[in-house]
Order: sequence, then C-alpha cells, then structure tokens
Amino acid sequence: MRWDAITNELAWSDEMSLIFGRPPGLVRQCLESLYQLVHPDDARRVRAAAGAAWLERTATELTCRVVQPGGITRWVHCYIEVLTGVDGQPGGLIGTAQDVTELELARQERERRARRRAIVERVSGSLGLGSGPRDRAAFTDEIDRARRSGSGVLLVVATEPQGGAHPDRLSEVVATFVMKLARRTDICGVLGPGEFGVLMPDTGLRPATSLAQTMVERLRAQLFVAGPHGLRLDAWGGLVRFEAHDESSSIDLLIDAESAWRHAKETGAALKALPRPAPADERQEAWRTRVRAAVAGNGFTLYTQPILDLRLNQITRQEILLRTLNDAGNPVPPSPLLDIAEHVDETLPIDLWVMDNAFELIAQGPPTPHYQINLSGRSLGEPGLLGRVQDLLHKHDVDPRRITFEITETARIDNRSEAMYFARAIREFGCQLALDDFGAAYSSFIYLKSFPIDLVKIDGAFITDIVNSPTDQALVRSIVEACQAHGVLTAAEYVRDAATIELLRGYGVDFAQGYEVGAPMPIAGAPASSGTSIEFDLRIDSLA
Repeated sequence: MRWDAITNELAWSDEMSLIFGRPPGLVRQCLESLYQLVHPDDARRVRAAAGAAWLERTATELTCRVVQPGGITRWVHCYIEVLTGVDGQPGGLIGTAQDVTELELARQERERRARRRAIVERVSGSLGLGSGPRDRAAFTDEIDRARRSGSGVLLVVATEPQGGAHPDRLSEVVATFVMKLARRTDICGVLGPGEFGVLMPDTGLRPATSLAQTMVERLRAQLFVAGPHGLRLDAWGGLVRFEAHDESSSIDLLIDAESAWRHAKETGAALKALPRPAPADERQEAWRTRVRAAVAGNGFTLYTQPILDLRLNQITRQEILLRTLNDAGNPVPPSPLLDIAEHVDETLPIDLWVMDNAFELIAQGPPTPHYQINLSGRSLGEPGLLGRVQDLLHKHDVDPRRITFEITETARIDNRSEAMYFARAIREFGCQLALDDFGAAYSSFIYLKSFPIDLVKIDGAFITDIVNSPTDQALVRSIVEACQAHGVLTAAEYVRDAATIELLRGYGVDFAQGYEVGAPMPIAGAPASSGTSIEFDLRIDSLA
C-alpha cells in the first residue's frame, strides 16, 4: 500500500484487497475507502499512527482490525514508513500488512488464561482451596468428590480448651497441628470453632481409627500457644466409613461423624467409629430433636453489629446476629447447626426464636432507627409464616417499619409462590426485605428483577480485597449499577478498612458493615443458656 503526498493518491496491491476480503479492483483505492474498511473502534488509532509517522518522519507499526463483507473481522499487523525522494524530502507513506488473526487470538487467549489463573489462585486461597485447611463449605465439596470416586473414612475431631478460655487464633493453630498429623493424601478442614475434619479417601476403617487415635492423643498431650499463655485441650474423635456412591450425602456423613464424637465424649471414650452411615430416618429424627431442644432450652444468644449509612457517614442500622451456645455455654458461630437445620427442614423454629427474642430486645432497647434480622429462604416458603411474624410484632409492640428481613439461601426456597406472597404482604405490613450474600448464588439477579426487595447485601467475597482487585471492583460496580436501575439499595459486608469504605462510597454503595465499622457485640439482656444439655445423638451403638 502506497500513499503519494503530492497527488494524495493511494494504491494497494491485489494481496491487500484479499486481506480486506474484497476482489481486486472492486473497491476504489483512496484514503476514505481505506478508513471505511478499518474497524470503527480502530479507525481513529490508525489515522493517528499514520499522522504521527508522517509528522515525525519515523516508521511505526500497529495491530488493528479490518471488517470484511458479512461483518467478518480480521486482525492485521501494519508496518508504516516514510518515503523520501532523491532530495531527501518526504514524499509519502508506504505500508505493509499481514493477516495475524490466528496469532492475535492466540495471544489474547494466553493473556486471558494467565489473568484467569492469577484470579483463581488468589480466590482459591481465600476460600480455603489452597494447601491449607478447607473451610466447612469447601470441605463438604471434597467429601462429595470422594464419595463419587471411591470409598473412604471421614474423621471429625472436636477440641475444647481446658479452663474454658478460647483465644482468637486457637482454631488456626490447632488446624495447623492437625494437618501435620494427617497424611499427605488426607484432606483437612476447619468445620467450626474447635471442630476439624480429616477426609481419608481410599482408606479402611482400621488404619483410619489408628490414625485418629494417635491424633486425639497428640492433641491432648500438646501444649498450645495462641495467646499470652499456653493451654491444653480435651479432644474426641468420630469416624464414619463410606462407600462409593453411598446414598448418604456429605452433610449426612458430617452429621454422623459429629454424632460419633459427641457419643465418645458422653461415654468417656476418646473415639467412636461407625462402620457405615446411620439410617436416614434415624439421623433425621435425632437432629430434628436436637434443633428443637436447642430452641426450647435457649441454646442460642443474640449479638448486634452496626451498619454505616455511607450517605450520612452515620450508624443508622444494626443487624441482629445469632450465636449458638456450646457445651461450656460460650457463644460460637451458628453455621454448623444452621447447615444441619437446613438439611432436616428445621429452620423455621430457629427463625421464630430469633424474631421473638429480637423483637423483645428491640422493644426494650435504645431507639436505633432500624434493625435487620436474618430469615432463612427455607422458612420463607412456609405457609403461615406471615401470620406468625405479625403476631410477634404485635406481641412486642414493635413498629414494623423499623425491621428489615434479610433473606438467606434464596436457592433453597421450596415454595416460591408462598415466598412471593409473604414478601409482598410483609412489605405492605411495613417491613422491608433484603437479599443477603448477593452475587454468590446463581439466582441472585433473577430475584433482583422479580422479588419485591428493598436492599441487597453484596457478598463479602467481593469486598474483602476489593481495594486490590480490579475484578472485584468491576463486579461490585455492575451490581450497584443494576440495583440502582431497579430502585434497590446496596450494602457491603466484610468491610475491613477505611480505604474500602471510601471506594464503596465512590461506587454509590449505600451501607457498609464489617469490623472497620464495628465488631459484633452481645446484646444486654439476650437469652442465655438454661444450663441443660441440648445435645442428642444417634443410636449408634448398633452400628459398631
């Protein structure tokens, strides 16, 4: 391709016409035609490169797209240099071009893979999928994977500090110790406060029991340092053997192993090993009884965590959080028990307990403008839920306009028509609705469009490292933009520093919650344990 500066004429070869996807001689060869053949998004850049080469009297090169007939796009690498006459003065430009579509797509794919690999590795580490112990969710996935591929043994080890103290870093220290005792082929996880899992694929019950015995003995003998003083632990283990494609789910196996260590504790043994999973009906009934006993025995307590209004820079809301009480009466995160309650369809009694006690405390407490209370998606589809919520609000004389229900686990809503009826009716009654962990479930955006909600809480996985993560920034901006288009407020969880708050405020997020705003604190006057045991175990003696 050659451009003459004196005549302003442009000519190109037949090979160049083929790169443009046109038969030779069909297109009028001029600058205007050339720029029309370049992709519209690249035309300005091509003009600029040619202009710079001419003005600076220097060669340049670039890669751009051309559009062939039918809208087909090809990538072309161009080399442009200045032509000079016999007098040394510039007289035009000459350009060569090569179709590099395959090379360009390969380069883009390499960059995409490298970018994706870096993101996945970073996220996998934060989710407990790296070389360290898995969290409960990731460990549960590993159990499912092991069940599909073969047999094995699941061990759950429970520990309690002697003297009752439980330093913040104790679980991390003990998890590291458990991993050192496990074999290289074993998969370890942190299941809850003081509770650890060891998955032993392709292992018989006898060698697994021997390893578990050693592990419990070493845990009891070790002096752990996770604070200003050393401490010792009591420890128990529960094992269950599973076969490939066993009908028991990963949650079933966790329930059985947890029941086994509780049985060992109650009988004064170090271990209890089950040669096979418990019968499904026995397991279901035992754990339904346990959940109901926890509700009846006040086996819970309530905390609150402040929520910052980013528009006012003021605390205007509090989220009420559930904590379960362990055997020593100490509050611990409720996720293990709530997982089981979801599994055995017993979330509603827990949700009603929370509402009854929360409304009582709200009525007696300081006049905080607004409170947010979690409500399981499973409970949302229960017929009669609306009437029971209204009765509790009337019972404690709480203004419904001060309450937002945060719906968790939307994917587990069984009766969607009943859930929609509750959502519309409770909003007409004066309460507001929020979707918790937004962005974590496949159905989140569907609920944004179809469910009558007022607020979404962006999942903390997108917030914890947002200052350093362009991908998280892009995702959060898109969520905020979508919510604003639907007239829905946004809140961010797991906010850890001031830089995150300022970034979120710039994106238009309405509320922030996390340790930078304030840590969860116990509510004065919240129910405490009655002191009676709420632990119920399967009848596992018959399985030995």
